[in-house]
Amino acid sequence: MTPRDEVARLEREFADAMQRMYSVGNGLARLRADLEPRSAATAPAAAPASAGAAGTVAGPAPVGPTSPVGPPPGWAPGGTGAAPQGGVAPAPVLVRAPAPVDPWYRREGAVTRVLAVAGAVVTLSGVAMLLVLAVRHGWFGPGARVGAGAFLAAVLCGLGVRGGARERGLGSPVGSAPVALVATGAAAAYLDVVAVTAYYGWLPPVVGLALCAAVAVGGLAVARSWASELLAVLLVAGAGVLSPVVAGRAGWLLSAVLGVLAVVGWWAGGHRSVPGLTVVRTLPVSLSLLVGAGTATGSGERWALLAVAAVVLLATLATSGISVRREPGDVASSAALAMASVGTLAVVAVQARGVASVAFLGTALVLLLGATVLGRAPLGPVAPHLVVTAGSAGAVAGVLTVVRGAPEGFVGTGLLLLALGHLAVAGVTRSHISLGLGAGVAAVALLAWVQHPFAVVDLDLATGHDLAVAFVDSTLAAGVVAVAWWACANVRGVPSEVRVLTQVVAWVVGLASTATALVSVGTLAGQHFGGAELGFTGGHAVATVVWMSAATALLLHSLERPGDADLALRSGLLLAAVAVAKLFLFDLAALDGVVRSVAFIATGLLLLATGSRYAKAWENSRPRT
Repeated sequence: MTPRDEVARLEREFADAMQRMYSVGNGLARLRADLEPRSAATAPAAAPASAGAAGTVAGPAPVGPTSPVGPPPGWAPGGTGAAPQGGVAPAPVLVRAPAPVDPWYRREGAVTRVLAVAGAVVTLSGVAMLLVLAVRHGWFGPGARVGAGAFLAAVLCGLGVRGGARERGLGSPVGSAPVALVATGAAAAYLDVVAVTAYYGWLPPVVGLALCAAVAVGGLAVARSWASELLAVLLVAGAGVLSPVVAGRAGWLLSAVLGVLAVVGWWAGGHRSVPGLTVVRTLPVSLSLLVGAGTATGSGERWALLAVAAVVLLATLATSGISVRREPGDVASSAALAMASVGTLAVVAVQARGVASVAFLGTALVLLLGATVLGRAPLGPVAPHLVVTAGSAGAVAGVLTVVRGAPEGFVGTGLLLLALGHLAVAGVTRSHISLGLGAGVAAVALLAWVQHPFAVVDLDLATGHDLAVAFVDSTLAAGVVAVAWWACANVRGVPSEVRVLTQVVAWVVGLASTATALVSVGTLAGQHFGGAELGFTGGHAVATVVWMSAATALLLHSLERPGDADLALRSGLLLAAVAVAKLFLFDLAALDGVVRSVAFIATGLLLLATGSRYAKAWENSRPRT
């Protein structure tokens, strides 16, 4: 046996010995982990192994059961590997098993918090039921009922404030029990004020609302000083849910009471947004406005409800703007504005026609102005979700303004004018949000306009239609799609697919509106001179010639402007095909006599002239030899 073979044999034996030592070390580690499952100590290193030709190697350190280890890198049983650098095997790392997660009911304060919230809910429900049952069954007089409610509220608030002060004095945060006591007491006091104002009528509405504000501010001031979100949510939710039960009926006064709670509830959030508080303070007043709009009877009740809705909308718009400017991710504020807008629009809808038109217009102006202010300096730009919410609500209010206030037969005209204004603003400001709102309004307006093209395909339908309105609306429709095309090209970042779709819609609406306007004018002229049929057929013939003239202009434009020749050429060919198709599919059957002949001759001459011009251009473009 040569010396080299002897060295290889010794290396294999040493590697095998190292493998056995590591197996023993891992077994000891698993045994220790079983005996001491919560021990975090690492076992000391094992005894050093015998020295070999490559140096001395230290034994492995025991490791946890989750980290079994093998021989150090460089050792391979039966191979020709060398000892690790430095002659010492690296010590394996102990990986501690993750600590078990306690269930929620074993976490600190969880059971106390659940019991406190449940106690507050049950106590407030009992107070409300006691007041209602006492009234229904005639138990003790009204004064005793109110006095008992006030006494209970004072006791609960006193106990809660005392307990909270004691815990703060010890240097610990206020627990759930004092928080629940104060929330229950303040909500009970609020319900007591609602009862004496909205149910018994002992206090004038102004005094009752002021007292409601004072009680809410007092309770929520404690929530601010304790930095307790739970206290604020319990107080606002309890008072908001049970106030309609105590008041007994929906109306402007109940909405005003809940509106006070919504405004003061925003103040309770301090300098940070609390989504849960935002929802529970806004939802009750929004629902109250919806129910009040459906149950309002007299004009005075509707006027008062409208005033409350206006104040709630303005306050929600302002508070939402402040909150979202402070925290861009506060989506709950946008939801609050949406809820307030729905309630306000419902209240406006039940007003008399003239009042409703003015109120819808005012609501649209406020919301659109708010979206504009919030979207630009110096107050903006804020997060887009609030701007979109305000702008969408304003656009809906604008559409309702036209639908409710426009004279009969001119609703479509008003919608087209509204769409024209939206799209013009979008093109000037280059705002994606304004462009989206304008596109939505334009879609509604064009749906209202589409009745006019269908009315001019038949003489009987045309003579029974309001052709003057059809002419005006068709002219405005052509303007809407033209401005939409311009605005879409002027706003940066619009996807190419959207631009192409806008161009296609613009071409289709442009052709239809041109034909509708020409046929309307022709039929009106024919009716005036006693020949409605001649005017109708003449209008269609002129429309076909105009379409072909536009196609000719586009084809010639493709020769003069090489930069956009491809688009102009394709558009011109398509429009020429449409004109010829109309000529053979509609004009041939609908038109009669000389008018039909003139339409065919004019269209044919335009096609021949255009083809001749193209032939000359092609000849001039060929290279000379």
